[in-house]
Amino acid sequence: MTTKQFVIRFLCTSLSIFAFIGLLNRIVDPFWYFRDIEINGFNAIKSEFRNYERHVKPQLLVRDQPEAIILGSSFSEIGLDPNNVFFTDHGRLKGMNFAMAGAPWAMVQCHFEYAVAHANIKRALIGFHPENLSVANCEKDFAKFGQINLGELLLSKPALVASINTITKQKTEKPSHTREGMYFFNRDKPVVNIRFGEDYQLFLKHNKNRPNCVKAIVTQDVPFNSANGSAFDLSGLRRVIKIAKEHNVELVLFAYPQHVYKEEWDRRCGDEVANWHAMKEIAGLIEAEAKPDQVRAWQFFGYNAITTEPIGKTAKYWQDSRHFNFEMGDMMLADMFSETGKKPEFGRPLVSSNIEADYQDLLNGRAEHLQKHPEFYEELKKIQQLSEEPK
Repeated sequence: MTTKQFVIRFLCTSLSIFAFIGLLNRIVDPFWYFRDIEINGFNAIKSEFRNYERHVKPQLLVRDQPEAIILGSSFSEIGLDPNNVFFTDHGRLKGMNFAMAGAPWAMVQCHFEYAVAHANIKRALIGFHPENLSVANCEKDFAKFGQINLGELLLSKPALVASINTITKQKTEKPSHTREGMYFFNRDKPVVNIRFGEDYQLFLKHNKNRPNCVKAIVTQDVPFNSANGSAFDLSGLRRVIKIAKEHNVELVLFAYPQHVYKEEWDRRCGDEVANWHAMKEIAGLIEAEAKPDQVRAWQFFGYNAITTEPIGKTAKYWQDSRHFNFEMGDMMLADMFSETGKKPEFGRPLVSSNIEADYQDLLNGRAEHLQKHPEFYEELKKIQQLSEEPK
C-alpha cells in the first residue's frame, strides 16, 4: 500500500466514523433539541435533557414561540404546568415552562429579557423568594445564552456518550421533563420524609454562623414591626416591570410557598417576618410602577390542608419542604388566573396595605393548627432526625 493510498483510506475511514457518529447523535437526539424522531424503547426517554436544559430551552423558546411562559428556579419548573387551562386561558395561549433548576434571581431576570426579545410573549409568571431582587447585567453575564454549536450536538464526545446513555437507559429511566419544559424531579419517589430531614440539615449548615439563629423551637410569635426595617434592593424587579410594560406583557409574580415545617425553621432566624417585610416592599413597588391588570403578585403562605400536609414516606403535594407538585401548582394557577370571580381557595394577592393583616392571619392560623394538633412538634422533631438515618 502506498502512502497516498494509506492517507486516502485513513481519511475515508475517519470521515465515515464522523458521519456515523453525527447520524447516530442526530437520530437519538439525546439533548431533545431536534425533537422529530422519537422511538419507544430506543430514544423516547431523554435522560440527558436535565443536564443540558440551559443550553436547549432557549433554542426551543425561539423555535416554538410560546405566548405564556413560566420563569423561576426548580420550584417553578417542578410545580407549575404550562398547559394548565387557567394559565393558557383555556388553550388560547401556547404555554412553556421556561424555568430552570438552580436559577437565581439574576438569571431569571435575564431569561425574561431573552424571552420577550425572541418571542411574542403575552403572559409571564415569575416565582421569587422574598429578598433582594437586584438588577443583573444581562448583556455582560448572559452574552452566550441560548447559543448552541451544532458541531458539539452532533460530533462531540459528550454528545456520543449522551446518545449511548440515552439508548441504554430506556428501560430504567423515566422522563425527566414534559415536552413543554416541566420538571418531574423526585416525583413519585419514596422517602419524602427523609428529604425533609435533609432540608433541615441544610438549614442548620447554611445558618451555622448566624448568632441570632437558635436550635430550639421558637413558640412565641414574632410581631411584624420587629424587623430591622432595612430596605430591600428591588432594582431588578423594577427593570422587569419596565420591560413588561414596554412589551405589553401581562406579568404575574408569586412568592414561592413552603411547607409549614420550613416555616418553623425560618422562625428561628427571624426570616419569617423578614419575608413579609420584603413582600410589602415588593407589593408597594408594583403598585407604584404599574396598573393591577398588567402587573400583580401573590403569596401562598399559611396553615391549611396543603401546607400542613402530613409527611410520611410519600406525600401528595410535596417532594420536600420547598418543592411542590403540580397538583398544588394547579390550585395556585387557578387562584392567579381564573376569571370566574370566585374567592381564591389557596393564595392571596400581595397588597401593601394588607400585608400586616395577612401576616396576622398566618399567626392566627398557626395558633389554631397547634391547638388542634398538639403532636405537631413531636412530628417535626421526628422529621428533623430522619436525615441521619440510612436511606
